[in-house]
Amino acid sequence: MSEPVDWGALAGKLGTITPSEHGWSERGGTAVAYDAIEILGASVLREAVDFYVSGEPGFEVAKSVLMFLKPSAAMERCREIFRDPADPQQAADAIELLRMVADRRVLDWIPELMASENEAVRIWTLGILDQLLVMQESITPEEAAPIFKQALADPSDNVRSQASRFLENFAECEQVIAMRSFMQ
Repeated sequence: MSEPVDWGALAGKLGTITPSEHGWSERGGTAVAYDAIEILGASVLREAVDFYVSGEPGFEVAKSVLMFLKPSAAMERCREIFRDPADPQQAADAIELLRMVADRRVLDWIPELMASENEAVRIWTLGILDQLLVMQESITPEEAAPIFKQALADPSDNVRSQASRFLENFAECEQVIAMRSFMQ
């Protein structure tokens, strides 16, 4: 049985309670919920990343939870695993997972990921860009262009080929994005 949550203390930690002349006011919402989940379960979320990269039965459930929540603790753990040179396959698996849980906060990490000697890491990094650019629309083509340009000059045929495929797909998706914004 887990211990009960002290919601008042959690709200205090999140800074959502403001004293007022009538006692207090409080704010909530999705962003507050995500921050609370991070505090309540950061270690569980980090463990979910570790379990995913282990590839053991149940890893897709862990991935599904992480994809739904997109917690920063999971993003950070993916980066830590990538930085550990002990297991190149786990590093690649961590970046593959990062592709699904990332948000715009990882944009600053992209140069480090693209500088990896691990070809699979560089390929999955292009997948992160695709997610941020096309699926989430959280970065601009101008932000992604230098990275794709770098990928097109990569020493690996596989990375160059993947970059070309993503750019072809984006050209098609760009029309859909424009159409959606025009229809609004």
